[in-house]
Amino acid sequence: MSKIRKDFLWGGAIAANQVEGAHRRDGRGLSTADIQPFIPGADPIDLHFNNMDSETYEKYKHGTYYFPKRQGVHFYERYREYIDALADMHVKTLRLSISWSRIFPNGDDTVPNEQGLAFYDRLFEYMKEKNIEPIVTIFHYEMPLNLVEQYGGWTNPKLIDFFVKYGETVLQRYHQTIKYWIIINQINLVHKEAFASLGILKDKVDHYEQSQFQAVHHQFVASAKITEYGHKLNPSLQMGMMLADTLTAPYSCEPADVELNFRRNRMQYFYSDVLIRGEYPEYALTYFEDHDIQLEITESEKELLWNNTADFLAVSYYWSNTVKASENTMDPNSTVKNPHLKANRWGWSINASGLYLCMSKYWDRYHVPMMVAENGLGFKDVLTADNKVHDDYRIEYHQEHIAALKEAIHEGADVFAYCTWAPFDIISAGTAEMSKRYGFIYVDYDDEGNGNGQFHYKDSFYWYKQVIDTNGEDLHRTPTIRMRITK
Repeated sequence: MSKIRKDFLWGGAIAANQVEGAHRRDGRGLSTADIQPFIPGADPIDLHFNNMDSETYEKYKHGTYYFPKRQGVHFYERYREYIDALADMHVKTLRLSISWSRIFPNGDDTVPNEQGLAFYDRLFEYMKEKNIEPIVTIFHYEMPLNLVEQYGGWTNPKLIDFFVKYGETVLQRYHQTIKYWIIINQINLVHKEAFASLGILKDKVDHYEQSQFQAVHHQFVASAKITEYGHKLNPSLQMGMMLADTLTAPYSCEPADVELNFRRNRMQYFYSDVLIRGEYPEYALTYFEDHDIQLEITESEKELLWNNTADFLAVSYYWSNTVKASENTMDPNSTVKNPHLKANRWGWSINASGLYLCMSKYWDRYHVPMMVAENGLGFKDVLTADNKVHDDYRIEYHQEHIAALKEAIHEGADVFAYCTWAPFDIISAGTAEMSKRYGFIYVDYDDEGNGNGQFHYKDSFYWYKQVIDTNGEDLHRTPTIRMRITK
């Protein structure tokens, strides 16, 4: 018995900044995502888009690069076509985000942009018509550029009020349509998405690590305020928080490896400990003291956090890593590849067991409902002459991960949704590539934005449709599916 609930939400996940495009249309302002360039062959570290400095910021903002996220995959104009394709796959849910700069173009505007709100009116209405449940992320790696330039990003406490105003605006508008809300995407992934999430220019602050944690604290406070507002507005709303799973394993049973792994993982639990348990844990306060990190936290903020905890935990899971005391530090970016695992061409290891482990650990620690908010792997797909994509590698990846998730559910974990990243091909978050494809639906655009935009259903499309139709019971490639693919 897998114990998958009958109303389980099978679906996919996307982000506005990677799909919508139309970056200056209908009153939208520029966002941090709009200045991420595509540089062929560049490693994300070489782009310096994570830990951004002023020089790189000005170079990207005023440069003549190609910026893929400015056009995305034209979801803004073609959303009906995309939703129709997802409905054809029988998906039950689509996790997506609202673009902050489409609602408040500068972030500090006194009134929202009605044209932006009207777009999401149309989108959510059409999703409901197609029986696809929206799960909405309020902030997903894009913020108005004005908040970076005029306020210094989330280090400034003024962003709490700006974000709360934005959050309350969309909650008020859509609370009768949207049940599930994720306030901030992957709030713990600041070591990989610092600029996208926090909007800090590292040369503008004196103590970068302290500024990052202070910024995260401001996000904690804003999250609690929005949670409080949502519950008062409509008690049936489910207000969630989200982690990117970055839990590691010790490289060996050497005691030093085991201890470092324990300390590292505890500082990843820190974010959910605050937003689900409602208070700063002692181990984190000790870490701050040991690293000369002095945070400004008021008593009223502590009370706010205690009284407004998250209703559910959303988790993204892609890969796993190990730590070795002789090589690694407490820096979350400092890891060692597991030599027993295969990886894709971008170096992301494939370890389905890690999904079982993390969902089980989170359940044991928190006992709140959970969802898999993202799970997938990028591959270089080949479109054949007859417009097919034979992606057994993608089917195998999701087969193994869904099987691992079912094991966690079988052992008691309360999981209500599984969202693949992404159900159709979109612009990559880290490298701004289109050729790093995740979807079950091939979207005919290339890295420079060329192509006719046509959809081609991959082999995995029919497989995932079968998984949904059997509520996860049939994960195999059956002869029926193979015959349908070859027609």
